[in-house]
Amino acid sequence: KMLRLLSKEEKMVNVEMGSESVKVVVRCRPLNDREKALSSKMVLSMDLQRCQCFIEKPGAVDEPPKQFTFDGTYYIDQTTEQMYNEIAYPLVEGVTEGYNGTIFAYGQTGSGKSFTMQGVTEPAAQKGVIPRAFEHIFESIQCAENTKFLVRASYLEIYNEEIRDLLGSDTKQRLELKEHPESGVYVRDLSMHTVHSVGQCERIIEQGWRNRAVGYTLMNKDSSRSHSIFTIHLEICSTGEHTYSYITP
Repeated sequence: KMLRLLSKEEKMVNVEMGSESVKVVVRCRPLNDREKALSSKMVLSMDLQRCQCFIEKPGAVDEPPKQFTFDGTYYIDQTTEQMYNEIAYPLVEGVTEGYNGTIFAYGQTGSGKSFTMQGVTEPAAQKGVIPRAFEHIFESIQCAENTKFLVRASYLEIYNEEIRDLLGSDTKQRLELKEHPESGVYVRDLSMHTVHSVGQCERIIEQGWRNRAVGYTLMNKDSSRSHSIFTIHLEICSTGEHTYSYITP
C-alpha cells in the first residue's frame, strides 16, 4: 500500500515562465494487523538512493518486478519527521516568504494518508505534516523582524460532490464553488478563522476533523468518506508592502 504526496511550490521564476514545480513522493506503510492475520506478504521494495519502487507479482518467479521512479521514496522504517524536513519544509518556508504552496495526499482507503498528514503525538517523530506546518509557520513569525503576520485558517469537505464548511456554524449547509477573474477559484461563504498560536490551529483542525463524514471499511473503521482541504492563509506586511500567500495541506 502506498501513499503519494504531491507538493507544488509556485516560485516567482516559475510563475514568470508560466510553469510550476511539482514533486511526487511515495511512502510505504507497514502491514496492518488485518493483513498480518491473513498472512499477507510485502511485495514492494525500494531503492532509497535512486528514489525507485519495485513491485513484485506474487508467484511470478520469472517475471521482473515493475519499476517506478519518484522524486522521493520513504519506506516503512522512515518517519514523518524525515519526510517533512526533506519535502515539506522547503515548501512551507516558501509560504512564509510569500509564495503559495500545496501538499496533496493521495491514496486508497487505509493507505496512510491521515497518518502522514495528521500523525500521532507519540512518538514525536511521527507527528503529521499539518501540525508540523503549524509549528514551522509560527516559529518563522516569531523570528521575523519588522514584519507583521495575519494568519487565518479554513477547512472544507467535498462529499458526494457537495462542499461543506467543517468550521462553519452550519456544517450541513451546501456551499458553492465560484471563480473570480483575478483571484481565481474560491468557495463562497467559506468561513475564515484568525489564529494566533499553534494551539489555536490544533483546536480548529480537531473541531473540523470531528465534523468529517466517516464510514466503516474493512481497511479502516474511521475512514473518511470525503476529500478535505485545510488551508492556512498568511497576510504578510513588511515595510509598507502587503503580501498574501497560503498553504493547503
